Amino acid sequence: MVLLNPASSSSSTQAFASKLILLLTILSLSLALLAFLLQWRGALHDPTNSEFPGMGISKSRRPISSSDFLHFLGRHRFPYFRDWKFSFGSRRKPKGVQVIYRTRKLEEQQSKSRIWNESWLASFFYKPCNYELFVKQCFNMEMAIVMAREAGMDWILHIDTDELVHPAGTHEYSVRQVLAEVPANVDTVIFPNYESCVEKDDVEEPFSEVSMFKKNYEHVLRKTYFGNYNDAMHGNPNYFLTYGNGKSAARIQDNLRPNGAHRWNNYMKTPNEMILDEAAVLHYSYAKFTDLTSRRDRCGCKPTEKDLKRCFMLEFDRSAFIIASTTTEEEMHKWYCEHVVWTDKRIKKKLLRNGIMTRIYEPMVIVEGLRESGVFSSSDYNSAFLNLKDESLLSSVAHGNNNSTFYYSYDDGITKTHWNVLETSNAIPPLSPPFRHA
Repeated sequence: MVLLNPASSSSSTQAFASKLILLLTILSLSLALLAFLLQWRGALHDPTNSEFPGMGISKSRRPISSSDFLHFLGRHRFPYFRDWKFSFGSRRKPKGVQVIYRTRKLEEQQSKSRIWNESWLASFFYKPCNYELFVKQCFNMEMAIVMAREAGMDWILHIDTDELVHPAGTHEYSVRQVLAEVPANVDTVIFPNYESCVEKDDVEEPFSEVSMFKKNYEHVLRKTYFGNYNDAMHGNPNYFLTYGNGKSAARIQDNLRPNGAHRWNNYMKTPNEMILDEAAVLHYSYAKFTDLTSRRDRCGCKPTEKDLKRCFMLEFDRSAFIIASTTTEEEMHKWYCEHVVWTDKRIKKKLLRNGIMTRIYEPMVIVEGLRESGVFSSSDYNSAFLNLKDESLLSSVAHGNNNSTFYYSYDDGITKTHWNVLETSNAIPPLSPPFRHA
């Protein structure tokens, strides 16, 4: 028979409890110290620095922006941007951007393009305003194909000056990564467009000031799209102010040609096309009040029903042109606030909650960071833009088109098979999103 001493048992229990508490305390302190070391940037080398030359960590420079959302993105979604400099040192300079001005020589070369003798763009010829712009874009795209081939490019994408590519769904927020993940058998990919929803009437720099966008039909459930259609219209003719059929990127390959400003095609085959699930083109449509008058001033059409149909492809553009041409500044401003600016907090909250609208801050972060680092005003940045007036370039483009896309006209050896291919596909214009019929 064994007898237990109650006092001894109690002492042992207390000793064990003390050791356990001490162990837990040490463990907690160790974890806290580890967390501190992982988050501390002071003396630790960031291995990603070697992958992004010219982007050094700054200890003295303030963060990209003092606003909460920029701080949040810099910490949680864009660790490469927070407290970093977007400087271009001696190790790397901006890649050259070739700016080609519309000189008389360029227009003479484009007037010899085979496109003039083909039917797919013929219905857009000899019309003013948006139709004329659409045709010029196609000729520029044709030229860009040749330049891209000569430069060894893999892909080509056409966007306007009021658009940005939003490579969502990639870890590095990279267009290169988006395209690298496209299956090898796919010839073209469609970036569905999102349209800006401005929340004030005095936007000056849309890329830096606009964060709210209306999502494309392709990225919204059909039930959700039509269920919120009336609110999303915002008193306008359609879901978007302007086009809704996105922009397309194409692999550089033989016989590639433009198919309007929104698509690409091929003279010898029907391209295999896919729609991207997350990446998009951000269209800052009428994001500035002055967009109303600037579009009016560069178009010589009259505000009549007959002229409007000849000048504009989309209903909102016609309405905006009439307002800008026939009303006072005060009336025009009132119309802009009613049809373009989103001020109703209840509607905005509803459409954001239902997934019709979304907040996208990445362009604001990047543009603001580049601006604060002086990139946009630096001599390196300015010298990267080249005024290309070289006769050899224009000659190369003209002959490049002639070689890579057969001939300029049908009269010089094009077979019946080629004729059928050329006739089967008309240029795809800017199209409105799916409409909800009453």
